[in-house]
Amino acid sequence: MSTFSTLYPFAGGNIRQRHHANRLMDMRQTLDDLVRQMSSGKKSETYGGLGESRVSSLTFRNQQEIANGFTDVIDVTTIRLQVMTRSTNEMRTLAEKARSVMLGTRGTGGYPEITSAVKQVQAQFEQIVSSLNDQHEGLYLYSGRARDVRPVVDANTMIWGDGTNAGLRQVVDERRQADIGTGNGRMLSTNVGTLTTLSEDAVGNPFGIKLVPGTAGGGMTNVTVVGPGGGPTNISFNFTGQPNPGERVTFTITLPDGKTKNIGFAVGVAGAADDTVFNVGATPADTALNLKNAIDGKLSSLASGELREASAKIASEQFFSGSNTVFPPRVQPPFATSTSYAVPGTRPTVIWYKGDDNLAVAARDTQRAAVDSGTFISFGARANEAPLRDTLVALGMFLSEDYPPNVASTKDRFDAATGRAIEIMNTTGGPNAILQMNSDFGRSTAQVIETKQRHNDRKEFLSGLLAEIENVDNEEVAVRLTSLRTQLEASYQATARVSQLSIVNYL
Repeated sequence: MSTFSTLYPFAGGNIRQRHHANRLMDMRQTLDDLVRQMSSGKKSETYGGLGESRVSSLTFRNQQEIANGFTDVIDVTTIRLQVMTRSTNEMRTLAEKARSVMLGTRGTGGYPEITSAVKQVQAQFEQIVSSLNDQHEGLYLYSGRARDVRPVVDANTMIWGDGTNAGLRQVVDERRQADIGTGNGRMLSTNVGTLTTLSEDAVGNPFGIKLVPGTAGGGMTNVTVVGPGGGPTNISFNFTGQPNPGERVTFTITLPDGKTKNIGFAVGVAGAADDTVFNVGATPADTALNLKNAIDGKLSSLASGELREASAKIASEQFFSGSNTVFPPRVQPPFATSTSYAVPGTRPTVIWYKGDDNLAVAARDTQRAAVDSGTFISFGARANEAPLRDTLVALGMFLSEDYPPNVASTKDRFDAATGRAIEIMNTTGGPNAILQMNSDFGRSTAQVIETKQRHNDRKEFLSGLLAEIENVDNEEVAVRLTSLRTQLEASYQATARVSQLSIVNYL
């Protein structure tokens, strides 16, 4: 084809016709674009059609997508926080029920009431252990970073062991033997003539009752008191004559769990509620022997009651200190005469907590979610956190004791066990301590809700900016469309008339 076939001959009319045709085509394209804007509501189908505003449009849309991503994370995190709040609240309620049962029975209950209380506390203990193995979306809540690891062994294994590894009751029993010894709390009492002495059985022995140096108090006529002091720590009473009725001496002991107790011995009549009374004998030597017998009776009483529970408490704390990287302390046999712990790991023991125990990372920080630029929400948890662990210490210590019928010391054991359990439940463990965990998740929930609202406000603001850049004003487009359609129709009519002109029509 010749290249000249596409060229028009030069003439003034031809140029004018081509300009008019191009103008009609431009008007037609503009009309089509206005129709598209009216139907889509958008100024352009491409970012390029936005001109210089395309950079702002892309920037605002990117910010919107970032906000959408954070919002999605917040939605997932909110569900997890709700689950954690519900779980810790349930355990707080269980701990409160157990504490109420012990409080309601302590000091007043007979054997039937004690038996009922033990069964109720056992039920609460088992439910708490079960709750520590709660899952969400197939992942464990209380394993820290090891979310695919079941964090806690079952309650039965925890208490009784698994046949190879010792459970809590065995650990407590061995520690009790080491603390009680032959029934005197590992103390030695002697009497030679007018001299009565009470002494610890060995220097550095970690087990049994300990005398607190420098705590002698009170006084008796004709009785010289020396100590407590020395090594092994001891206190002596030398009767150079007879004391007077009503006089008393005191000193302080420390029980295995670190609790101190004042011990008082009074002549003939008690001067205080917890005094042990001894009588004046025929001679000072007889009186000194009577004091020794009173000391032995007091030690025996402690060994059958409060010492047992103090021992159970420290043993329970040691058992629940165990984890994947920490072996719980165990007494070196033979237990009743032991003066040391076994080498860590040499005596098989149930490891009750199997989850992550990296102390360099706080429990909450074991699970984190980015909810905004530079803002993280922590919602992790470990079953061996102090509030949960110490709740198990209190209840486990209580359940590791036997409360046999028709035994005079049963009530004393129960009261001593509940006293220490309640003390723990009111401080480092129990409902109030678990409530602090619950509050952590509550505060985090409030924070994510506030952050989500901030993202929603940001997205709404960005949508307004994008609407100004990308969207059309339908009324303005409608006016322009009507005006252009009128112009185009007039142009078409004029063009049509011109195209029909002839010499005959012209004349």
